[in-house]
Amino acid sequence: MSANQFDDDEKPLDPAMLRVQKRLRRLMVIGGSTLALGIAAVMFAIVYRFFIQQPSENDEPATQGMTVPMGEVSAESVGLPAGAELLSTNVTGTVMTLAFRDGTDLVTVLVDTTTMRVSGQFRIAGGAPAPVIAP
Repeated sequence: MSANQFDDDEKPLDPAMLRVQKRLRRLMVIGGSTLALGIAAVMFAIVYRFFIQQPSENDEPATQGMTVPMGEVSAESVGLPAGAELLSTNVTGTVMTLAFRDGTDLVTVLVDTTTMRVSGQFRIAGGAPAPVIAP
């Protein structure tokens, strides 16, 4: 037995296998090039975002030209007694939702943020009990 088993002459591949090998090489080159192009695009975007696109001092704030609703909505202004407890708030688009507890009732008030007027009110009599928060 010889010391190196790879010293033997290899038989040449038949033409069909050579064509398959050529196709595989071409597919690997195409795949590797696509991967390299994608990684380069991501790196370019990161570099552009961090180093090239810096805000200047002359840039206007994002809220410039926007109308910010100003107004006051209190429990009394929506028809709730003074002891009503605010449970949660939510703003979706131009509608602000306020959830109150009025004794045992749950009251949900919808406020239009463009006019700061009440657009709807829902009362659930004897709503769920108040949550107990452990100290």
